[in-house]
Amino acid sequence: MTRQQSVKRFIALMLCTYCLLKNVHAQTGSFTATFTPADVTIKPVTLSISKPAFKFDNPHGYWFVNPHNGYKHFNTQPDQGYSDRKEEQTGIAFISFNQTENDFDFYALNDSISISLQKNKSVISAPKYDPKIGDKNKPLHIHIASINAVEITFTLSGAAELSSTEGYAKPSMGTISGTGHFFRDPQYAKSDPLPGCDCDPTIYASVIDDANWVRTPSACEKAFNNKLFDAVQKTMSPLFDHVDHKDNISITILPGSANINVPVQDRPYCSSDYYHNGLTGLDAEKKLFSSDDRFGVRFIRTLSNEAMGITPNTGASSKAGRAKMDSLYKLAAAKKISMEEYSRQIQAAMTNMAGNENIVDVKKLEAENNLYITVIINPGNKTQTELKLADKNKTVVTHTVKGAAFEIFSPIVKDGDGTWLRSRMAVYFGKFSAPVMGKSGGGFAAETTNAAYPARQNKLSVYNIIIKMEGGKDLMDKALANMDLDALQNLITKQ
Repeated sequence: MTRQQSVKRFIALMLCTYCLLKNVHAQTGSFTATFTPADVTIKPVTLSISKPAFKFDNPHGYWFVNPHNGYKHFNTQPDQGYSDRKEEQTGIAFISFNQTENDFDFYALNDSISISLQKNKSVISAPKYDPKIGDKNKPLHIHIASINAVEITFTLSGAAELSSTEGYAKPSMGTISGTGHFFRDPQYAKSDPLPGCDCDPTIYASVIDDANWVRTPSACEKAFNNKLFDAVQKTMSPLFDHVDHKDNISITILPGSANINVPVQDRPYCSSDYYHNGLTGLDAEKKLFSSDDRFGVRFIRTLSNEAMGITPNTGASSKAGRAKMDSLYKLAAAKKISMEEYSRQIQAAMTNMAGNENIVDVKKLEAENNLYITVIINPGNKTQTELKLADKNKTVVTHTVKGAAFEIFSPIVKDGDGTWLRSRMAVYFGKFSAPVMGKSGGGFAAETTNAAYPARQNKLSVYNIIIKMEGGKDLMDKALANMDLDALQNLITKQ
């Protein structure tokens, strides 16, 4: 094919696409339905809706056939703010289903099918299933006549229920007859492809929740999540194997973090379970992946009375306090109470022993015998890249961790109010500017640095990682000595 022929073919293709889009937008979708009550004293309710073709990224008029699992997904609902307009006078429709078949029956409270049709104060919905009458229950039925990327046609029939938005009228049973025919742009949003994976970047979002700002990920986004999880799990698993329960140290997952203390899955990370793909951010495909709260663990070291520096004392309160702490220590060692509960109660017991001449600094013990570790992927703001300092005057920048750009360490220091600021450390992998002493966003002393990213970046790539730690220095050393940092660094795409 000559260059001239190629240009003509490209122009023809663009004209064809333009004509298709123009034809779609010239179409107007519609939905009509009539509810006929079994009680002839109640008037039938009819609603009629017309809708212009939906934009491809409009979640309020969205459908697809997932080619990987055959699911037919459809969702339509009024645009936000409909209650302030006059739409309810002609009717509004909330219809959603996610099925593999073209014909299906259902009742109210179905997890994958729902329907609510409203006009003025009337609400038409699927009937409730009554276990008392068994086979005599009659469902609502949906038939999908056709569905593709451009349009969908379906019908409603069977039993339905009529109720009132004011809630005082008893629901009425009856039948429904309806037809829906809608149009949309013939395209779907896509994520970036995942380097090294033969995955589908098309977003088939069976869940689009704009209230919680989440949606179903593409296969490539899911594979990326698998890749991250597998790498961080491999990095952290030695902690559970070699540190947990040794030296009276217990490791827990930080609240909200992924549970990496689970058996390693024997599957290639590129695989995607289209039936259980999880959720991701609603606009995740538009920006570089970044996370500072997905992966985190906590070390809690249990100390005996002797280790805490508590010596025998003949005072009654001191004896009672030591006995209480001995009991807590045994309960924690036997895993009969959580480490969080042990930490809380041991501090309370030691505080009650304030009259003991041998009392130790409870707050310092807490600072030195806990450790919080978080892994930040692709840090994107100052709060994520900076390290707030403990002892500003003794803070150092080092280059001792293999493969790291640098580390920043700030040792424990006693604050003016008698509390202790835990030691803090951050290990930077990737490309960062040289750290500079400055102020955090809250005005605290901090070492600041900026993460560098390429101008043209794949949004499903990792360019920079930070491991942040806060707690006892010896626990930090133990963590770094046992983590498989190579597994984490293998995630990074070099710039």
